[in-house]
Amino acid sequence: MTVDFFKATQDTIRNLNQTEQKLFDYVVKNMDEVKYMSIQKFASQQFLSTTTIFRFTQKLGFSGYTDFINSLLVTSHSQQDTALPDIVLGQGYSEEYLKNAMEAVRVMSPKQVAEVVGLLNRKPNIYVLTDDNTHAIGQYCERLFIGLGFHAYFPEAAYQTQNLVNRIGADDMIIALSYSGQDVVLIDFIERVFLTERPYLLSVTRADNNPLEGLSDANFYVFADEIHVPGMNLTSSVTMLMVIELLIYEYIAGLQSDET
Repeated sequence: MTVDFFKATQDTIRNLNQTEQKLFDYVVKNMDEVKYMSIQKFASQQFLSTTTIFRFTQKLGFSGYTDFINSLLVTSHSQQDTALPDIVLGQGYSEEYLKNAMEAVRVMSPKQVAEVVGLLNRKPNIYVLTDDNTHAIGQYCERLFIGLGFHAYFPEAAYQTQNLVNRIGADDMIIALSYSGQDVVLIDFIERVFLTERPYLLSVTRADNNPLEGLSDANFYVFADEIHVPGMNLTSSVTMLMVIELLIYEYIAGLQSDET
């Protein structure tokens, strides 16, 4: 029986080397294209041999490339705009909602998690930046980090954000939350900061190639059905909060381990 891609790989992604992790990231971001590629085309696009691709699929736990493709074909996580009645009122939507959350957790790179936790151990100043749809998540993140003893700041208004340009230093951390990863104001601000300083940039975005991810030192993917009603974007930000909380839990677990 063919198994969902994320379920099939949840126990194997921790064993990937750097090249294999990049391939995995590419597959996640371009799943709708990859699932119709021959092994020759996939290898050509990645400038690798078909043997390397075949070994990569086996490293993920598949018997071969065909098994890998069949798994992609039965996996679905929509990144398309979805009408509210169709998706929310559809039978079993709660399962899809939970599936999006589980997929976000499954694809968190252990290497990037360890890197972020290592930086948190150095107690950087933390600046949380969001787009309009993730404003409430930004407020909560600020409260979480302050509660853990960090100097954390979330600008509530646009003028407060602009005042940070010359305040953020190279030893600081920016956490940028934007599902689309394409918010022009957010990206413009980060690029202005980077003109003079290079703080660590952690972003949480959807799984595609977007400008915010391209600027980031660490990027974590989230999945959600894009839900819009007139005058409002109801796309869930819950998985973004999950990612941040899991990073914090890893940080706390490390502190407790050091004490024992």
